[in-house]
Amino acid sequence: MCVHIPARARRAVLLDNGMGAPQEYWDWVCGALPADMGYVRFNRPGYGLSTPDTGYGLESRFELLQELRDTYLADLPVVLAGHSLGGYFVAAYASLHPDAVRGVTQVVMIDATEVVSLRHARRTDVDRWSHQRMVMERVFAATGLSVFRPAMNAHQQYRPDVNRSYRAFLATPRTWATAHREYRDAMTYPELAALDCPLTVVTAENNIGDNTLHAGIQARLAVISRRARHHFVEGSDHESLLAVRRHAEEVTELIAGEPPAEPLGASWQPSTTGRRAGAEKRAGAEKAEKAAKTERREEELA
Repeated sequence: MCVHIPARARRAVLLDNGMGAPQEYWDWVCGALPADMGYVRFNRPGYGLSTPDTGYGLESRFELLQELRDTYLADLPVVLAGHSLGGYFVAAYASLHPDAVRGVTQVVMIDATEVVSLRHARRTDVDRWSHQRMVMERVFAATGLSVFRPAMNAHQQYRPDVNRSYRAFLATPRTWATAHREYRDAMTYPELAALDCPLTVVTAENNIGDNTLHAGIQARLAVISRRARHHFVEGSDHESLLAVRRHAEEVTELIAGEPPAEPLGASWQPSTTGRRAGAEKRAGAEKAEKAAKTERREEELA
């Protein structure tokens, strides 16, 4: 666990990890947060040095999030942010746990797991591949082979000390045992239907498999709140959203910025920083070209 609450903190973010990932992978996000925003990041039970959890279901996840808030965040306004399965956990907590939404300024689901699609994938080739991968990663970790072919963070894009910690985390067999258990357990979780606080859904532009299908699945997540936005990070994939610094800093802007205040609406279009910047650049170029033409006409008339 890593807790950073500055003396002048006026707000904080609680960061929940994806399946099979350590709390260190929020490093770029935490480093880009504004000075008035604290954070709590942690490993769920069974990961890293945390005590294994003997319970199943969502209630133990909700109790952990509530305990972390009560212990470290006191009365600070809080953003709940999660990546992958962690994105589902924070949204489910705010949606289903009694009074959890009180004090929450927004929920940020970062390329989050959509449990209905996960459930529909059971016994398909995708499911069999996922099951086989986690079993094999557990074997690789137990035999030391994971050191030579890490399952995640293969390009080691964090700071050196974070890369070393990440590699050690992946080389622990119980990491993959816990991930496998979470994967199976997630297939029993309920679909999220309503969220009574602002919601930001962040989606990777490039994903393994069908990007159009992935974008559609992510879009379904954004309609559970009446104050929502759906943002694509151009050039990112599921892992690089947090592992690549420029992508992580874009995610941080969404976490720390003003939450959405309006529904997506019938004319909804997903936003991207790159597309907005591109549109502004094109608009500027068109304006400059129009001004130049006007100036030339005036010179001809003169």
